[in-house]
Amino acid sequence: MPANRAFTLLESLIALSLAALVMTTIQFLIPHLSQVTQPDYNTSFQTTLHQLEIQKYRVKDNDNHAINMISTDGKTMTLVVKNHKLQLIASGNGQIILMENINDLTVMACGSHFKLSIKINNQTIRGILFLQKAVAP
Repeated sequence: MPANRAFTLLESLIALSLAALVMTTIQFLIPHLSQVTQPDYNTSFQTTLHQLEIQKYRVKDNDNHAINMISTDGKTMTLVVKNHKLQLIASGNGQIILMENINDLTVMACGSHFKLSIKINNQTIRGILFLQKAVAP
């Protein structure tokens, strides 16, 4: 008598339901495993301001939407939003993109420091920039 090696109907249903259970579990777990965190714009902005401070730029002048600075080697640099990017633009040529997706930059001079605010993705982020004023020759 040959051995019965085929699945019975009950064994097939059990195997099918286990496969469906595994597939459903995988379907629910995949979104949780590949979670992408949103960038923390506040931390990025504070880091950008800190980078500007440690470069020891001196402020030449400013308006409501830009700051003109002088680098330690005498180059004129401008902090401005251009094409939705917060950029440090050097006189002549060259630019450093500091942040992206910026809608607006507002600059307010307050004595020895500047209060900056940026608008990004429908939220306003504020920071303080401490830079020395350039001495007029």
